[in-house]
Amino acid sequence: MARRVALVTGGARRVGAEIVRSFAVRGYDVVLHHGSSPDAANALTAELQRAHDVRIEIVQEDIADVHAPQRIIDAAMRAFGALDVVVSSASVMMMHPFDAVTPDEWDQTSAINLRAPFFLMQAAARVMRDGGVIVQLSDHLAFEAIFPHLIPHQVTKSALTQLVRTTASAFAPRLRVNAVAPGLVLPPDELSDETIERFLRDVPLGRSGTPLDVAQAIHFLVDAPYVTGIVLPVDGGRHLRR
Repeated sequence: MARRVALVTGGARRVGAEIVRSFAVRGYDVVLHHGSSPDAANALTAELQRAHDVRIEIVQEDIADVHAPQRIIDAAMRAFGALDVVVSSASVMMMHPFDAVTPDEWDQTSAINLRAPFFLMQAAARVMRDGGVIVQLSDHLAFEAIFPHLIPHQVTKSALTQLVRTTASAFAPRLRVNAVAPGLVLPPDELSDETIERFLRDVPLGRSGTPLDVAQAIHFLVDAPYVTGIVLPVDGGRHLRR
C-alpha cells in the first residue's frame, strides 16, 4: 500500500513543528515547508528520520510570494508523486493599535493568512488523491473582538473560516476541507502574564492549549470521513462564553 503524504506549511517551528511531528509518528511522508527557519527545519527533519521510517522533504518559500503556493505543491509532487493531506499552518500575527496599522502590514497579513491558503488549496486540489483532506489553521480570534490591536489578524482568520465552508462545498465529494480554531496556544511574548491570566478565567478547562492539542484535533479531522466544512474549536471550551 502506498504511503500517505502530508504537506505542512510553516512546519519548522512552534505549532507547525508539532503538526509535522504528529504526521511522522503516524507513518506519513511529509513535505515540511518553512519560510526562513532552515536550521529548525533541518534539525526537525534529522530528528524525525532517525526515529521513524519516513521521508521528509524540506521546501523553503516565502509564503507571501504570489507564486509560492504553486511552487510548494510542485515540489511536493516532485518529491513524492502524490499528496493526501494539506495543512496550512503558516500564519502571521502583527500586534498594533488600530490607528497604527499600515497598508503594507494589512497586505502582508492578508497575503500570508488568506491569499496563500486559498491558492495553496487551488493548486493542491488539482493533484491530490481522491479522499484527500485539507485543514486550515484558523483562530478563536476569528469569532471574538477582544483584542483591537490584532485587527488584520482577526479579519483574515474570519475570512478564512468562510473560505473553508465555500471550498468544502466546491471540492466535495472528492476532497474534504475543515479547519481548527486554536485558543491560547504558545501565547506571543507581547502578552503580559496578567492578560493571560485574565484570558484563562474564561476557559472552562482552566489552562492554555499545547501544540499537541492542535495536532490531535487535526488528526481527528483527517480521520473523520464524514466531516467536512467545519471549524473545530480547540480552545478549552472558551467558545462557550460567546
